Amino acid sequence: MASMFWAWLGRLDEHIGTPAPDTVGQTRGARFHVQWWVDPSGQFFAAQVMDATACGTWEVFHVPASTGKAVAGRSLCMGTAQALAVLDAMWGEVFEELLGEAAPSTRHPAFVELVAAGTSPAGVVSVQDDQARIARLQSDVAYWTHLAKTLDKASSARGGTYTPAVTLPPAHEPAVPPAQARQWALKDIAEWAQLNADRIIIQPRAISATKRSPYESPALLYQCLELLATEYTQVKTGKADRHAFKDKADAMGIDFRGSVDPSVAGELGDMYFVRVGGRRRFLDQHLAKGNSRDLRFCLRIYFCWDPDQQRVIVGHLPSHLPNSLT
Repeated sequence: MASMFWAWLGRLDEHIGTPAPDTVGQTRGARFHVQWWVDPSGQFFAAQVMDATACGTWEVFHVPASTGKAVAGRSLCMGTAQALAVLDAMWGEVFEELLGEAAPSTRHPAFVELVAAGTSPAGVVSVQDDQARIARLQSDVAYWTHLAKTLDKASSARGGTYTPAVTLPPAHEPAVPPAQARQWALKDIAEWAQLNADRIIIQPRAISATKRSPYESPALLYQCLELLATEYTQVKTGKADRHAFKDKADAMGIDFRGSVDPSVAGELGDMYFVRVGGRRRFLDQHLAKGNSRDLRFCLRIYFCWDPDQQRVIVGHLPSHLPNSLT
């Protein structure tokens, strides 16, 4: 398996060769900068690859599991849709007929953790993904801190204590539980887009990127799309005050701001542009949640308003788009 992986890299960068078994090291070619660990058998390995051409960093591993089978996994640490496409191509060619199995969770161990486990005298025994847990907890803390500050501001503006509005049923009537709302998954984005096409337009490339994304809060993603389809649209069509949108975004812990300067967008090809009704539209706005570059915990939704159709056009989600050529 390791030899197939290195051969795949070598076809794209002739300066990258297959390392000797039982080694840890790094090498830099014309396109790739690779750090690796390979076990004594030469079959099990972990690698972190920085791709200068696709502007991305990703990791991949193939290690023994307690069941006796090999377990493989991949993760895009940071990068563009192009970097994700490169990772997908590698995975399909190298691991498509893998005799083992894919790792059962998207919380894959980081490269440094696999190296530490793989180079220990006992071999690869177990790996805990503490970095993923820490990042998830940090994201939760940031959200609740933001929400607490928002509610405090709302209380001060009203001159009193903020009290959530709760309607209780009469004492003689049993409370009826609300109907269970559907829990939309990222893989359902095409269906959601079709059902809501009269309120918001989600471009095919955005649907494709969402289906492949490891983002771990699909409920928040759909809440943001609903925010754009409802409150933002009402503001743009003059049916609501702009504070109706901003107040709800603040309560959700969502930042609303411009995307990039048009001159920068022009240097990045079509990443920040979409075709709508034969016209080229600039994705000049975006919603943001989280500061981590880890794709599992960071949300970005790039969009624009189409005055002709009176709808929001979503051109990319849920990951970062680059904001420079570097």
